[in-house]
Amino acid sequence: MFSFVSQTARPDLCQGPCHEGWVYLNKRCFQYVPEKTNWLDAEKHCLLLGGNLASEHTEDEHRFLKELAGHSDPQNGAFWIGLSDQYEEGTWIWSDGTRAISEGDFLRWNSGEPNNSGNEHCVHSNWGGESNWNDIACDGQYPSICALRFNY
Repeated sequence: MFSFVSQTARPDLCQGPCHEGWVYLNKRCFQYVPEKTNWLDAEKHCLLLGGNLASEHTEDEHRFLKELAGHSDPQNGAFWIGLSDQYEEGTWIWSDGTRAISEGDFLRWNSGEPNNSGNEHCVHSNWGGESNWNDIACDGQYPSICALRFNY
């Protein structure tokens, strides 16, 4: 299903202790996956690699993922992240199991989002004029970013 394309990281995207094709930040390894799939297939692919779709918990992580996607995709388009409310409307949970909306959590929604326009339960990042998060139908086709926790 996936024909894997190895991406060469720029010098400011450090491979660190990660395997080839992955880049390191904050004890996690990230990989941009250029194949366009729906959200569930993107998450399944990340699970096969031992991780999940990427979660963003800080501004640094948000900027890092946008930089990784921009380096890998000349169009600098939207990409899947691991955020969804598929299990309970309005309860946003990262696919790695962490909650996304509670007091003090990092949030980077575009203005007016999430709006659940047309039954939207998944999230892509780097979308629209603000290039932040947008809720969208889970069957859309986008590239994705996987994340692995790095264990020393």
